Amino acid sequence: MPKHVTMLLTCLGLLLIGTVYCLTRPPVFACESQFSLTQSINSDNIQAEGLIFVHRMDEQLLVNIDGLLTHNEKKYLISRTLKMKYETYNADAYLYKIMSVKTIRDNTDNVDDEIANNLLFGKGPSDKIIFIKKINKDVILFGNHAFPQYGCKRN
Repeated sequence: MPKHVTMLLTCLGLLLIGTVYCLTRPPVFACESQFSLTQSINSDNIQAEGLIFVHRMDEQLLVNIDGLLTHNEKKYLISRTLKMKYETYNADAYLYKIMSVKTIRDNTDNVDDEIANNLLFGKGPSDKIIFIKKINKDVILFGNHAFPQYGCKRN
């Protein structure tokens, strides 16, 4: 009989721990949105438009970007997924330091990596700093360290 009680208490304890973990874990945020971006710095001009998908959970960010890009009158197709891990850099300013980036490019993607990375991270220090701010439960803003460039609303 004591073995049954011990087993029942162990099962109840594990169930309680699992419930607490599920209820206290930050929720997953996923959204899809159209984007349009124009960037002109000195004589370097970039225009991009397309569709962006964002999936954020814990300290991971998955960004899929598909669209058309024009860089100094040359036209490109961009179709890539970036899986990033980040940590807090400056919580008050909603800035996060990218610790790792894994990029998966579609065969149709013909954009130079430096140009594509500048769309998300901007030109700046060698450390990749990204802005991520959840406005409410349905909207997220993100972009480079200077300002948010993209907004995405949960469907």
